[in-house]
Amino acid sequence: MAENRINNYSRPLVAFAACMGCAFFGVTMFFWGAMLPVVRESIAGADNFPWVLTLGIIAGTLICGTVMDRYGYKWLLILSAASLAIGLAGFIYCTTSTALYLSTFLIGAGGGVLNSETIAIISDIYGDDKRGAMLSILGASYCVGSLLWTILCRVLVNDYTLPMKTSAAVIAFLSFCFVFIKFPKAKLSKDEGSSILKSFTLLKYPLLVAVCSMLFFQGILEAISANYSTSYYVNSENGIGLNMALTALIFMTVGMAVGRFTLPLCMKIGGNKISLYLFMAIAFAGALIQYLMPGSILGAFLSMTFIGFGTGVTAPVVFSYLGEVFKKYSGIAVSLAVVVAQIGMLLGNFLVGKLFMPERLERGTFHIFPIIMCIVIILVVMHLSGVAKLTSKTKEKKLDL
Repeated sequence: MAENRINNYSRPLVAFAACMGCAFFGVTMFFWGAMLPVVRESIAGADNFPWVLTLGIIAGTLICGTVMDRYGYKWLLILSAASLAIGLAGFIYCTTSTALYLSTFLIGAGGGVLNSETIAIISDIYGDDKRGAMLSILGASYCVGSLLWTILCRVLVNDYTLPMKTSAAVIAFLSFCFVFIKFPKAKLSKDEGSSILKSFTLLKYPLLVAVCSMLFFQGILEAISANYSTSYYVNSENGIGLNMALTALIFMTVGMAVGRFTLPLCMKIGGNKISLYLFMAIAFAGALIQYLMPGSILGAFLSMTFIGFGTGVTAPVVFSYLGEVFKKYSGIAVSLAVVVAQIGMLLGNFLVGKLFMPERLERGTFHIFPIIMCIVIILVVMHLSGVAKLTSKTKEKKLDL
């Protein structure tokens, strides 16, 4: 399908735009992981912001699939990037709690669209032979965005608005550049398009159900490791301090980037399933190090590197499965899977956030945080075999809403 339309657009330019959009999503996902320890003392109710962000991501993802399959990618990409930039700007200049919640929601909604849309773009414009590798590169772009964000927050920790101003300006500029790029046409005709409710009928396919279940736990893992590891290290006995905790978060994004860049080679040598088992074992080792060495700076850097390296590869492989099977409805299938992953993130942020409330910090119950990560990693691994088997059994010619 993509090959038939390749003359209508420049594939490298479209892939570049997708990678930039995914980098913007990296800012969204690590927004509160870097900012929460900084603003907790100065903004009332800051501990509620991570789940509001996730709620925005879910809302953006829900509307994304049917819109982009029916109307195309271009303006949705531009508007979602603009929403993220406006949310960042609102957080700089707004002072009321309502406005701050709205800004956080806009950051999440813009990021939610960008995540699903960029995955669908790469799945659409590349064939089965290159899709997995390109999704890994897309995932690496996400890591670059999150890495630059965490570095900005680490360097400019004395004024938390400066990273937001810088990021908002860059995102606004690049979203303007997207206006001049030609994108693929919509895959479905307007009378063939589906409603959000109708798109849920794709869940009648066991493969999509299995993928959604797996990504639910993956979403919990990504959310809590990115948003609460810094708080864990700051509040542990003989904690490593805020600056070192933010530096450890940088190590997580570096590990994630390295994992995604090395994933294509690992997949070529050992296959998809074996590679995922290996990477998740490394993430499990990182969580154990976090539990055993909560007051060690070296342990924090090593732990976060392992967690990032291991957790960053699941999504590219799984979305490659979806792109291979659900070609006609790639936008809808990806959006449904991402929505379930974001529900996992929302639940994870909500429940784990309670571990770090002031009264629980005093009692020290937050020390079970790494154990929770170990349990979730085991649940992700339990789904791998089923997803791989169902992919080989599901035939595209049988798929329809």
